[in-house]
Parts: sequence; structure tokens; C-alpha cells
Amino acid sequence: MDLEKKIISTLVYYNLLDRPLTELEIYKYLLGPSREVFFFDFRQVLANLVMGKNILAENGLYFLSGRSDLIKIREKRLKLAQLKWKKLGKIGRWLALVPFIRLVAVTGSLTAYNTRPGSDFDLLIVAKSGRLWLTRIFTTALLAMLGKRRHGQLTQDRICLNCYLSDESLEIKAEAKPRDFHSAQEYGRLTPILEIEPGLYQKFIRANNWLGDFLEFYPWSNEQTAKKIKPAKFLSISRRLAEWLLKGKIGDWLENWFGRWQTRRIRQKNETQPSDQVYVSNQCLMFHPQSKSYELMKRFNFKNKQLVDH
Repeated sequence: MDLEKKIISTLVYYNLLDRPLTELEIYKYLLGPSREVFFFDFRQVLANLVMGKNILAENGLYFLSGRSDLIKIREKRLKLAQLKWKKLGKIGRWLALVPFIRLVAVTGSLTAYNTRPGSDFDLLIVAKSGRLWLTRIFTTALLAMLGKRRHGQLTQDRICLNCYLSDESLEIKAEAKPRDFHSAQEYGRLTPILEIEPGLYQKFIRANNWLGDFLEFYPWSNEQTAKKIKPAKFLSISRRLAEWLLKGKIGDWLENWFGRWQTRRIRQKNETQPSDQVYVSNQCLMFHPQSKSYELMKRFNFKNKQLVDH
């Protein structure tokens, strides 16, 4: 695929998310696979596209023809996202209390600064190997006590725990999540906020080099120090104490018992809601109830074919 088509495809995807992009954002999010694209060449091709009929530019933002409404939408959502990042920081610091948690990272619309008022906070959790199920139980219980767990129709500014990984199995496998441009954008923008085990975010990046099959530039640099949470000492001490108490046979027994119990409940629920994207193993848990990703990619492919193939 030539550079012109890659630029159009990238804009098609983000226009479906109601987000116009700056020049640098288009370059960063560019459709792959990874090849050497120089910024000067990119700017020239983008400028030529704007002179055509399909791509427009206004106030430094680029969007598809007929979508000038996205400029005001972006402004509103950008301000809202900045407020939501602050709210998440206040909630997220308590996750340092959870035994066996090793990394907490944000995915979803917040990482694109494209949130709506009712948006929740999508988190990816990395747990110590052999303690995935206990980590999930403790995380869910803590957020429930804080009144911040997403539940039913209660979504606004609540935590959606849609992915758990083991620290020894960080690759998001194809059977757990479709490998496509949407997934690559989601996990490419992944932003760590709590890193108990130093270097784990970089290990995640290396384990998921398949994202480079869909992204021109991977990995992106998302380790924003402003987003990192420094845990309070008493939370860290409490977590380490709980880990010490649960590191032996008692912890093994509880892990196995909770694993069987949760697996049974998840599979029973999935039988009544087969359209949900759910994957369960002792190394990876993936929950995307009523996922819109299939429909999004269907619309992306249709619109892309209209613009790119003509």
C-alpha cells in the first residue's frame, strides 16, 4: 500500500471515532506494516491530498470531507479527557494495594483524549504468574468497595477491567483478541499508570511486536511521567505483606479454587451472551461485553474501499 492510501486509511479510522487528527498524529498513527517513511515525504503527500476532494484541513486538523463538525467535538472531548485523567489518577493510586498486581495500564478512548461524558476507564492489568485469579478477585473487590467498578449501566468514570495478563505471558494472542488495525491502535496507545515491576511495560511492547504488522511506527512512546502514579508507602507495604501471606500453599489453594469458580461463572454467563468477546485462561483474561470492534472494522473496511480503491 502506498503512502497516500495509508494516510487516507488512518484518517478513515479516526473519523469513524469522531476524532480529527493533527499532522503529527496522522504520522504517528499511520497504517502499517512498518516501513521507512520520512516525515518530509509524508508532509508532501498529505498536502497533495488536501488539495483533492476527500481530505480537508482546518485549524491544523485533518478530516474527511463533510466532517468539519469534528473540530468542535475534538475540543470538547480533549478538555473532558484531561479532567478524566485526573479522576483516574485518584482512583488508580489505590490499586497499589492489590496483592500480586505488577502493572496497570490504560487503553480505550482516554488514551486518544477522545472521551465522552459517560465514558468509563478501560484498564489492562498484569499480575504475577500463578496469581492471576487472586489478582482479579482483589482488584474487583477493592473497586467495588470504592464504588468505582463498572457494573450494568453504571459506567461514567468507573473502572472497566477488561484485560488481565500474566507477567510471564504478556503477548495478546490472536485467539484472545482479533489482530487488526483496531486492536493495534488500541494497544499501541496503551499508557502505563502504575508499574510495580520496573521494565514490565517495555516487556509488554517487545512481547507484542505483532502490532508492527498494522502500524507504520511501532512502538510508540507512551511512558508519560505525568500519568505515572507513585504509590503511597503504606499501600505498598500492605500489598507486600498480603503477598507474603499468600505466597505458599494457602495462596496456591485459593488461586486454584477461585480460578475454577470464576471460570465456571464466566462460561455460564457467556452461554447466554455469545456475542461478547470473552477469552479465559490461566495466563490471560479478556472481557469485551457487547464489543463494537467487529462493527467498527466492518465500517472501516467499507469506507476504506470507497476512498482508497477509487
